[in-house]
Amino acid sequence: MKLLKKIFSFSQEKETAHKLYIAIVAQARQEAFYRDFGVADTMDGRFDMITLHTVLVMRRMKSDVDQTRKLSQALFDFMFDDFDLNLRELGIGDMGVLSRVKKMAKAFYGRLEAYDNGLLDEDDAILCSALQRNLYSQNEASEEILSAIASYMRRESARLDEVNISQMMNGELTFGPTPQVAEA
Repeated sequence: MKLLKKIFSFSQEKETAHKLYIAIVAQARQEAFYRDFGVADTMDGRFDMITLHTVLVMRRMKSDVDQTRKLSQALFDFMFDDFDLNLRELGIGDMGVLSRVKKMAKAFYGRLEAYDNGLLDEDDAILCSALQRNLYSQNEASEEILSAIASYMRRESARLDEVNISQMMNGELTFGPTPQVAEA
């Protein structure tokens, strides 16, 4: 019975992680980020938008880590399984996929730390610098654009902080609207 319960718990976490990941990807693929805010609509740009939104979700989970540790890991695993699958669908072989996924994991952890540090600091300079270095590595972004994305991240982080963790534990996740051009 304990083994069955453990298997059910794991599959429930994977199912919940899948729901959260779908919401993250849907938000990350909002056309406004690419059209109005100059995020490169490339594999790297999409990776960075998914990472940005996953960081916001994982930051929220971290405040209730005792309840969310397994779900957070399942979300990370699901995300990287998806990256792996997408690379394979692009025709990249096993060795190439392994190498790229390792680089992506390293990049993810770097962004997690940089965005977390930026969100902890009241001054936007650290966050805007991290955004320029990562989200806009392929494109130059104006200070207004960087400021709008930083404001969006702060708004979403604060909004997620207000979400009851049980909602996330049930796979319920919504984001607010994308930034508006007028904010840029």
